[in-house]
Amino acid sequence: MGSIWYLGHSGFEIELGGTLIYIDLFLDNSERRGLQRDLKAPIRAEEIDRADLVFITHEHADHFEKDTVEKIVGRTGALVIAPNCVLRELSIPSGNKMEAVVGDEFVVKGVEVKVVQAIHPQSSCPVGYIIKKGGKSIYHAGDTYEFGGMFDITVDYALLPVGGTYTMDTYSAYKAAKELNCRYIIPMHYNTHERIRQNMSEFAREIESNKVKPIIMKVGDRIEI
Repeated sequence: MGSIWYLGHSGFEIELGGTLIYIDLFLDNSERRGLQRDLKAPIRAEEIDRADLVFITHEHADHFEKDTVEKIVGRTGALVIAPNCVLRELSIPSGNKMEAVVGDEFVVKGVEVKVVQAIHPQSSCPVGYIIKKGGKSIYHAGDTYEFGGMFDITVDYALLPVGGTYTMDTYSAYKAAKELNCRYIIPMHYNTHERIRQNMSEFAREIESNKVKPIIMKVGDRIEI
């Protein structure tokens, strides 16, 4: 058994076979970063007292909060897996860093990891991740447009950005759903603010017509997998 907890935007807590994983945490509900949010995160960095792995897909502030990651590592000893442009910004021990390079495949803390490409020209180091453990597999696409390599991705759950500003919109995500070999699609990176507002009821209808089950999670929702 495992679970997926949606923390808003592209952030998730994922438990696979007893391993606790965080991806792309964006928890700061203040406006000090210049990133106004309509939907607030359901947890604060100070409340996270257990973590095994922290994945970061790229360097942008709505996916990588330096102080949040440093607090979590200091409290939990978690291993951070991220591109080098992210790792070099972190003031944590080198033993808590692992570089993610597209094409890498490895096993860490019992989790199978594959680093895949992401098409996000606004970033200098975008990646996505496929993680597997306990018979469950999840693809976190990071910020990306739809790309041909999605035909090669086979997972149970695909977490796809659908906001449409520097990522796929719902139409492109529908195209991606036809390319991916997945059972469920969980949309992310939408409705956090006005520039990425999307109609998720319409998206769900389109996805269902492709025989892939959509799971529309509200911020704070948790599902068992």
